[in-house]
Amino acid sequence: MNRHYRYLPLSKVTPGTVLADDLLDKVGHVLLPAGTTLTERMLQAIAHHDIHQLTVEGEVGAEHEELEYLTTKLNRIEKIFRQAGDAEPANILKSYVIDYRKGEAK
Repeated sequence: MNRHYRYLPLSKVTPGTVLADDLLDKVGHVLLPAGTTLTERMLQAIAHHDIHQLTVEGEVGAEHEELEYLTTKLNRIEKIFRQAGDAEPANILKSYVIDYRKGEAK
């Protein structure tokens, strides 16, 4: 089966999941290398590092769950910026945040 990378909130990651990218701490030190198969103990330690989302390898066909998560995040962004109106600085920031969430950040 084909594999691809996807973002998952830490709360949805289960033991046995494989990291797609190196997991870094706040200062850039590698906590776990890409390809690591996560255990329950590792997931608990990751939570202590204030990490909320991981890039993991996933089966093709899991797009529905990923799309649902992205939709939730995009709806949250709309709610946060709801009172910005046509204010240009806020709209630029909003577009950057949306691009980041979609994985299209430059």
